[in-house]
Amino acid sequence: MKKLDDNEIRTALITRLSTYKDCKIYEEVTVPSGKARADIVSVNGHVVAYEIKSDYDSIKRLETQIPEYDRNFEMNYIVVGAKFEESISNFVPEYWGIILVRKTRLNTIRLSFIRKAKLNPKLSFTDFLSLLSSNEIKKIATKGKYLEKHLKSSEVRKLFKQDIVKKLDENLSNSIKKSLKKQVRLSLKS
Repeated sequence: MKKLDDNEIRTALITRLSTYKDCKIYEEVTVPSGKARADIVSVNGHVVAYEIKSDYDSIKRLETQIPEYDRNFEMNYIVVGAKFEESISNFVPEYWGIILVRKTRLNTIRLSFIRKAKLNPKLSFTDFLSLLSSNEIKKIATKGKYLEKHLKSSEVRKLFKQDIVKKLDENLSNSIKKSLKKQVRLSLKS
């Protein structure tokens, strides 16, 4: 079996994601904590992260990457070469998707969905909001009037990003947080 490197897998995955309708693709997205970086993030119906482990990689870092991905992204996929085909399901949670990437005899690259990702049960509302820039969060908070009972728009604009995120988390009901997640998706798609 021909080994695949990160660049070959990345190119094939981006090519596939590019065929999805209204899909925005980002590369090398650092999570707000700075403790992990997603190889690829796509924003379509959900914010989906893809971690690539090529045939030349090790999976040692997955132990620290998984909790970071879980806090920040709505769905997660591990994308692996043939080297990890047999073992990868032992390393990722059952709600993570698994994509196997192989080189065919014709030297083309084929992506196979071994397991579809499910919604991430460990998503953190505050970390998810923190994927946005400070200005985007301020814009959403003031335009949507989410904090109008607690602060004036001018006061919101003076706050630090993490303070706005904290106030939104403390003051909004779960149903409003759900609609705010849609705003995050829309912001990331634009």
